[in-house]
Amino acid sequence: MVAATQGMAEMKSLESFQALYTDLETLSEGNLSDQLLERVGPQLDGLLEDFQRLLDKKPRNEESRKGLETGHLEISGDEYQINDEFQQGALRLADDLNLDELDAAHLFFQCQSETETAGRPAHTIAIIRFHQRRKWLLDCVRSILQIAADVDQDEDVRLGVQAFVDRLTGLGTAQGSPRYLVKCFAGMTDVKQWLQRLAEKVNTASILNQGQQADFVEMTEFQQVNLVTQHEILGLIAFYLVKLNHCKASDFDIIIDTLKKIDKYDNLLLHYFPPLAACIAKFGGSEGGGTMNDARNLHTKLCGQADHSTWSLSYLQAAFRAWWLAEYSGWYGENADGSIPENQLEDEAKQRSKLFTEALKDGAFDFLLCVSADSKSVEWHDPARQGLRQWLQRKTPVMLTSPFPFSTHFQEVLMEQLESFIEAFITNLPDVLRKLRTDEDEQRQLNKELNHDLDLERFLVIISFVFEGRPKAALEGFWDVRDGALMGFVQWASRRASTPLVTAFCEMLQSISEDELCATAAYEFLLDEGSQSSGRMRRSHSLSWNQIFKELNYFSSKIRDSPALPQAQSYRAGKPHADFVEFEPEQTLMLESYLRLITRLCTESGTARSFLAHHPTFRITELLFQLSSSDIGSRLRACAFTTLRSLVSHKTPETGEFLWNSMDLWVSGGYAPGFNMSKANFNMSVMGSPAGISAILKGLSSGFEEPDAFLQLLQALIIPCEGHSTLRDELPFPENLGIATRIPGIVPYIDFAIGQIFGSHLPEVGDIYQQRLLRLTSLEFIATCLGTFNEDLVIFASQSNVAVDLAIGASSLESYVLLHPFSRVMEWMYNDKVMTTLFAAIHQDPAEVGAAPSDSPLVLSLLKGIHVVSLILDLQPTYLDIIKPLIRSHPHLRRTPVPNAAFASFEDGVLSHLAILAELGLYCGSGHPDLVLASLKLLEKLSASSQLTAGPTSRDFSRGGHRNKALAALEDDAEAVSKILLREMEVKININQGPESPGYIIKLRILDFLISCLRSSPDLPTVAHLLLGFNCSDHTVSIESKSSFTRGISLFHTILSSVLDVSVVDDLGMASWIIKLGHKALQVLRELWSSPLTSDLVTLEMRSNDAFFMLFGQEEVIAPGIRWNGLEIMDQSFTTSPASSCLAEFLDRRAILLQYLSTELRQIVDSHSPTLKKRVFETLMGSTRLDDGQMRPHAAIFDYFDFMDPPIDENVRPTQLSLIQDLNFSSCLYQSDDSVSTANLGKMEELLLLRRAELLKTKFQEGSPEMVALNSQAQQLLEFHARDNSMKILYAARLNVLRAWVQLMLLMIEKGDFGRTSKTSIMLRTLQTIMPRLESNLDNVVEATELAKLAKSVIFSLDFDAQSFNHDEMGDLVSDKLFHLFQVSLKAINSLGSKTNLKQIFYTISYRYLTGMSDVRGISGLHSRHSIQTIKSAGDRFIDIVCDDAHASEFTTRIAALLILGALIAMAKNENSKYIIESLMRSNFVTILVGSIQNIPIDLRESSPENLDMTLSCCKARLAVLLQISQTRFGASTVLNAGLFHSIKESSLFSTDPDLGVDIAGPDALSKHYTLLVAIMRIICATLLSRGAQNQQTLEQGHKFLAENRLSILTVLKKSAGLGASVEVTEQIEELADAFMLLVTLTGFLETEEQKAPKKVSRTAFT
Repeated sequence: MVAATQGMAEMKSLESFQALYTDLETLSEGNLSDQLLERVGPQLDGLLEDFQRLLDKKPRNEESRKGLETGHLEISGDEYQINDEFQQGALRLADDLNLDELDAAHLFFQCQSETETAGRPAHTIAIIRFHQRRKWLLDCVRSILQIAADVDQDEDVRLGVQAFVDRLTGLGTAQGSPRYLVKCFAGMTDVKQWLQRLAEKVNTASILNQGQQADFVEMTEFQQVNLVTQHEILGLIAFYLVKLNHCKASDFDIIIDTLKKIDKYDNLLLHYFPPLAACIAKFGGSEGGGTMNDARNLHTKLCGQADHSTWSLSYLQAAFRAWWLAEYSGWYGENADGSIPENQLEDEAKQRSKLFTEALKDGAFDFLLCVSADSKSVEWHDPARQGLRQWLQRKTPVMLTSPFPFSTHFQEVLMEQLESFIEAFITNLPDVLRKLRTDEDEQRQLNKELNHDLDLERFLVIISFVFEGRPKAALEGFWDVRDGALMGFVQWASRRASTPLVTAFCEMLQSISEDELCATAAYEFLLDEGSQSSGRMRRSHSLSWNQIFKELNYFSSKIRDSPALPQAQSYRAGKPHADFVEFEPEQTLMLESYLRLITRLCTESGTARSFLAHHPTFRITELLFQLSSSDIGSRLRACAFTTLRSLVSHKTPETGEFLWNSMDLWVSGGYAPGFNMSKANFNMSVMGSPAGISAILKGLSSGFEEPDAFLQLLQALIIPCEGHSTLRDELPFPENLGIATRIPGIVPYIDFAIGQIFGSHLPEVGDIYQQRLLRLTSLEFIATCLGTFNEDLVIFASQSNVAVDLAIGASSLESYVLLHPFSRVMEWMYNDKVMTTLFAAIHQDPAEVGAAPSDSPLVLSLLKGIHVVSLILDLQPTYLDIIKPLIRSHPHLRRTPVPNAAFASFEDGVLSHLAILAELGLYCGSGHPDLVLASLKLLEKLSASSQLTAGPTSRDFSRGGHRNKALAALEDDAEAVSKILLREMEVKININQGPESPGYIIKLRILDFLISCLRSSPDLPTVAHLLLGFNCSDHTVSIESKSSFTRGISLFHTILSSVLDVSVVDDLGMASWIIKLGHKALQVLRELWSSPLTSDLVTLEMRSNDAFFMLFGQEEVIAPGIRWNGLEIMDQSFTTSPASSCLAEFLDRRAILLQYLSTELRQIVDSHSPTLKKRVFETLMGSTRLDDGQMRPHAAIFDYFDFMDPPIDENVRPTQLSLIQDLNFSSCLYQSDDSVSTANLGKMEELLLLRRAELLKTKFQEGSPEMVALNSQAQQLLEFHARDNSMKILYAARLNVLRAWVQLMLLMIEKGDFGRTSKTSIMLRTLQTIMPRLESNLDNVVEATELAKLAKSVIFSLDFDAQSFNHDEMGDLVSDKLFHLFQVSLKAINSLGSKTNLKQIFYTISYRYLTGMSDVRGISGLHSRHSIQTIKSAGDRFIDIVCDDAHASEFTTRIAALLILGALIAMAKNENSKYIIESLMRSNFVTILVGSIQNIPIDLRESSPENLDMTLSCCKARLAVLLQISQTRFGASTVLNAGLFHSIKESSLFSTDPDLGVDIAGPDALSKHYTLLVAIMRIICATLLSRGAQNQQTLEQGHKFLAENRLSILTVLKKSAGLGASVEVTEQIEELADAFMLLVTLTGFLETEEQKAPKKVSRTAFT
């Protein structure tokens, strides 16, 4: 049981190995951060025992099997009962892994929990984890040893790691250090045997017809790949152990004994070469630390007569002996100790030379050539080099194409060892080298027809393979040491070389010239010439430029002088003409090698390009086109095209134009054999017709080499010139190209490249590797044509005031648009064959893609295909809306239509290839970061396309039509794709790389894809819903039982976990890249919880995961001193630095979090769940109740009001912008989803460059003071907008989070069931939190409005009674805070001016304060806090402002101002003060109020129906203020003096019979009319009462009013008495009748009328 537990612990350490390996790789790259160094040490110590065990595992045994059969299994001290099914699964796993049954059972048990998320059986997961652990363990050991052996590593680090290696290998212990190396060799043997067992298993399954089962094939291939990888890493570990001297001679014997038995040339054999080479250098070389005597003894043992052992592979033995002799011979040079007599030295030298010669005859160099070549990728097919290798390789069988490519680490180590062999052979065996050349020359002189020994050529080609892609090694080995052995060898090999030797030498020379320095050195080397010999083909003493030129001219002339083909036959690929067959194969190879050498030097060296371009006698362009026009083999013609391409590396406009014209001359037949007219005086009118051009190009459309090379040449010509404007405003060819015979431009070339090659020929290429390479070349050509078009120029021409026609590099914008290859390429993209081929490029086997290296043609062509489709979708609107109509409007430029343009839009074509949606999703699991990102980007575009996602209408739904096609296309693979995305979301981010980590970038792209998809159709099911785990129908989403969503293992739950479990703070503070990930994850959740489609499902699921409590309790408070991307908030440069965007990201994230809390709080309150509601409010107040009943303290909602710093200052625009101030930048503005308008700096820079170009062409010269000023102004403007963007984004984020915080506070205040004391405390704390910011932030209307809303809610929620204002500390605080709020409100009303919306809130706050405090004015000590003196202190202007707002502001503000006036009048009345009324009189406001009565009917008639209620409210509010004024004697007098009764009379409100119609429209018009009459009657009654019964004048006015309105009064009284048919006595009528009776009584109207009337009273008189 102990062993089993240990086995489980080992499995658990997989993640530990992965984390350590990530840190070790970072360390090996030179990153020596303190955090990394502190982390690595404990990691190494913790895994030391695992490293020491290496791949040791307990094999199956009977005792463990019997223990498993008991049905009990102990794991970590807990005992489990296991059923038969589990036992059988564990036994099967033990058999497959040859693992102890109990260890297998523990591993099997551990993997049970992963079956749901992985979507695989536990057995499969166990095998994967088992091999992954072995692989990561070996990778860690390899990386540790590599650091220890790296002499360039930091010395302290290297010594520390070397000390760990000593512990690892057991140095100084009884075990002995070499045993670790033996363990490595044993592991390699075990892996090989395991692979053999797998092969036998496959054969058996094939016999039983089980070999085609997908799971079986997948797992077999997985194990094979992993085992081969483990074998390779073990070989590297062994190599480093030897290099670090952790080996003995007996270990060398183990390697040799192993190699003797190997009988097959495969990957496993090559894995032994690094440790073999290291052992040879250690035990046989003079620098290995041994003695000469030890080396001699070992030499005798290995190469002497006593060694009669046979090797299964003779060429392997030969290679070993050659390598041994090269190293061993080092003892006989400078290192000879003089102990051996001269004659014996000579004999031994002869013997070594003989042994080496015999080794060469047995195929030593032949095999080493294979080793150096086969360790490279076979997918990058180089026809010329392949032909050279086939010519030289004669004794070694070809290694079968392996599905197991060698790793980069292995290739580097192997090439370094081969480099050591090369140097050793050249240095230690010069006589053998010379003899090789002498023997070859003698053989050629004796018989030129026979196949001669070509070992020297093989050696040169070995050098070429070894130094390929290693320019640093070439520089240090050759060019930096001009007097060194390697450079001496180069000079020797270049002299008097035969044709084969020249071929091999050129191949070597181009491989050591792969960067600028090396290529220039090689160019200079070829300038050194010896004396020239006479004779037709006599060579100079060493290879030189002159020799190359002469031989190229000679052979080119020889080919051209042969009978030419008729022009109509074009340039045929494949088998050359009969006369060309006489050309020696060696000479063909030599020509190819010359061209390849020139290609390399011109590609890398500007000096070499200039030399060839300006050579006085050798015209290379002319020669190459002449050669291409001749009857030559396809490979040689391809080399010519490749050389031409090299001439435009880092091209200039002049070079590009020259080559375009030359090529156009070539395709027109100008270089054909027999055509003697020089290009200088060539008449353009005799150039070939378009049909002839097409025929010549068609001759290049067979095979692979020619079309591939020619397309690469075309692409090089189309790429913009290096160092030119980033505007992409120039055409990549002369505008008049071909104008003499056709429409100018490069349409024939595009038609050939896309129509013939890509659309027709590519699918017919049989070799899969060649097809991939040609596809990659074609797609790069298409991408270049599309990507070099600048659609912004078209936009600027229509939306800016820059003269784009004048500014751009092309002659005009119209010419640019019409002639740019973009338009013709886009035209071809709608061709059915082209589209089929394009989607075929994207349609690949995901498993094969995942197994291929990231830089393989398969992955690169797939990536480029996805990129092309994305480009097409981006540029399609511009093409269809602008470019295509423009082309049609120019009949004279109308070109031949593209055939079979079957689609109106690219999306129509996608509908025929919907399978790519699933494939794009599956590519996300390929392990290639760039491919994953590109796939997600394209999947995002397609999933959001309206043509693919258009949902069903109700009519379509009934018959099942028009379903979301993207959704349907993904349904079958949705689960697989979802799990892939889930795994990518779970990948741990490499903290050493941070935001540059591929895992991090992929997570962001996944979240962006989901957000975009959800936003594209918020009310309908989308691809995102499907992948997140929802079940999607046409209109709705649901959750299936037993689905991944139900089980909590969906992509949705992974994203939710990333939000709940990941902190946004690291050791250094806030980092924007960490915050961004959480922000985007929250955005996905917000799209779901805010959509009616998913709101209920998502909020319920989040609630079940305690999201509310976890999110709130874990949220970080912005504490003083916290750093944002390294800066504190109060830093002066904060708002203009990247720290600002970090804070903005955090605030946006906080806003979403608070929005969710509000959503959840609202639902919880509505759900009437008291317990949950209580827990929520406890959390909001700062403590969360845990499951065990304990309270966990954390920040409260008030603590999260922490985001208002720093103050965002206004960004000052530069003033000195005279040269660009008139520019219209509207086309450069971008509106974000949050309505934040920011500047697109890229477009702005383009526009400024256009203005610069415009001024250069019209006004100023380059370098003039004006142009210097323009550059400075442009830079200032860009810097300003960069700051402005940052500040706008920060401000918008702060506003978002403020709104969200206020919304949550409002909900809490309005919905909270708090006790009286708690409620008062919360209100008080709220005011304490917001008042400082509210008072200081009045200028910022938007923010102040949000805070004022909250303050308004607080003051209206507070109970104004004695309990709230008790004589205690809280009561005093409440009083103080409310008074402070009132003061701020008065200040705001005084200062806000026309900002009426905010002012209205402060009016409302003030009104509530005044009315509320009037309710508690009886409490001692409170009245003085809101006295008239406070109003006076606000200034006389305050009343004036209120009056202005009450008279002529918006409706709501008008009402609010009137309310506050009423409250102020009431307060003044309570204090017996006339200040308010006097102020109203001073401002003539009482007169205005009174006068407004007569306008009431007019206002009502003119009011629109929607504003009628608001107009009535305003009337009532004015009347209410008049009523307040009238309730004091002074006020009543004022009202009367203002003409109250006159206004009433003029209004005709009382003289009109309501039954005949009123001025109020709509329902309840009569009721509203009576309400107004009641309000006016109240004023009249109040006025009379206030003036008193003794004021006869006032009574007379009242009497007169009654007399004038006798009839209407009589009508009301009758109605109140119920007289009349169907009369409904309403409350308004009763109140109005009461008011009339009160007025009658006050004025004594009845008595006065009786005195005037006759004595006899009529029965019908009014009584």
